[in-house]
Amino acid sequence: MFSEKNLIRVREGNKKPVLEEGEYILYWIRANRRLAWNHCLDYSIHLAKKFQKPLVIFESVMMEFEWSSPRLHRFLLEGICDTAADAEKLGFTYWSFVETEEHSLSEVVPTVLKNASAVITDDFPCFFLPEHAETLSEQLSCKLLLIDSNSITALASYEKSFEYARVFRPRLHDRFVESYILRSDPKPKSKGIPSSEHLKKPKYLFSAKKENINKTLSKMRSKFPNVLPVSSKIGGRVEGLKILKNFLKEGLPFYSEERSEPRPPDRMKASALSPYLHFGMISVDEVVTAVLGSDPKIDWSPDRINHSQRGKNEGFFHPNPNINSFLEELLTWRELGYLLFYKSPSFRKDLSILPTWAKQCLQLHRGDERTYLYTKEEFENAKTHDPIWNAAQKELVLTGSMQNYLRMLWGKKVIEWSSSPEEAFRILEDLNHKYAYDGRDPNSYTGILWCFGAFDRPWFPERAVLGNIRYMSSDSTAKKFKLKPYLEYIQGLEGLSEPGFFK
Repeated sequence: MFSEKNLIRVREGNKKPVLEEGEYILYWIRANRRLAWNHCLDYSIHLAKKFQKPLVIFESVMMEFEWSSPRLHRFLLEGICDTAADAEKLGFTYWSFVETEEHSLSEVVPTVLKNASAVITDDFPCFFLPEHAETLSEQLSCKLLLIDSNSITALASYEKSFEYARVFRPRLHDRFVESYILRSDPKPKSKGIPSSEHLKKPKYLFSAKKENINKTLSKMRSKFPNVLPVSSKIGGRVEGLKILKNFLKEGLPFYSEERSEPRPPDRMKASALSPYLHFGMISVDEVVTAVLGSDPKIDWSPDRINHSQRGKNEGFFHPNPNINSFLEELLTWRELGYLLFYKSPSFRKDLSILPTWAKQCLQLHRGDERTYLYTKEEFENAKTHDPIWNAAQKELVLTGSMQNYLRMLWGKKVIEWSSSPEEAFRILEDLNHKYAYDGRDPNSYTGILWCFGAFDRPWFPERAVLGNIRYMSSDSTAKKFKLKPYLEYIQGLEGLSEPGFFK
């Protein structure tokens, strides 16, 4: 059931009517690539019942989106296979289309849209999706509705975005209990939706069978055909839930103390969930639910919230510090980034959103001599003087991910070793989005911009190039952590970048 209180998540994309003559209500999955725990599907079910129309769930993959690659394509196609299997189990009508050199989106999408009474889609506020929604709103002859299923709190409930986590945090805390109660449906039901048996399927739909993925991939063009899938990274909801289950057991009990430690994947205590959250294969709602219920010593319910800790980064959500620490990252920091984009949807955010003090620092130190200066190609190929930085870059290229603490160091050093702040931003954006499974996301931009001083304060002493922007060094990283196992792991990866490592 879609609660009336969740209508705040619904945004009109245009002023056109719901067409009585339309054949079905269409939910076009563009970001939340799952059925369970999805406010968009919940609202689509509500409309299908209200207007007594069949519901069609449509999911598509474009070939040549910005930074597209076989790595990202395969992850998406694996996800489609899981969603198709879920739809069959739950009794939903699900059509998927994958653009190839043989058949373009323009051969299928117009027909799917033309026959709809209304179109519902995900209100994802970043990358090409806001512009796509604008175009869609103009092209459609029927109602377009965009639904926010990005986060546990409704992003429209905030009056504005916020420059600092400490300012945003109490507002998130104030909304948390009601938002938790109003979570999306973990088991959406097709019962009561009119039959779709009479509907004619479009041509050229994807079979959504894993054995057909390689054949389909071979027919897809991409911007970066040499960025190959990583054999250990499997897309889809099934794998995302396995990783969540493993994290609850192996990572969460140690999270607050050990999450920042650079380690090989089998010893890492971070969640590894970000690719699945980015592609919407799992939901923040279900991760929060699983995490809050993971401590066997505490029977958690919303009345366990510690309101005396409102606005503080410890102790609010749960008595267990590991759970609280993880939710601080998943909710406060993640939603801070999504809110920045939601209040002003755009492809990217750049240095123009930095606080005044950070802009002044970068301008004041623009002409400072750089101790080291590298080209984008040298960065990309990990050809710097710094073995720790090189290891982090190799991890990104070879595995599609990077350890969280090293990602901050990685960004800071590119600023120091580039000819200008603008050049550093372009390099960081491009390398992150090209190789990372979790790139092209609001949190990609907040992470990169944090390196330039966003969401932070001035630090002293003032230094060359960065000024009062927080400084990080490889030397202090080497003292802070035992890096030998991590560096040996990266060294081992280099020998594996041959057949068998990549799919």
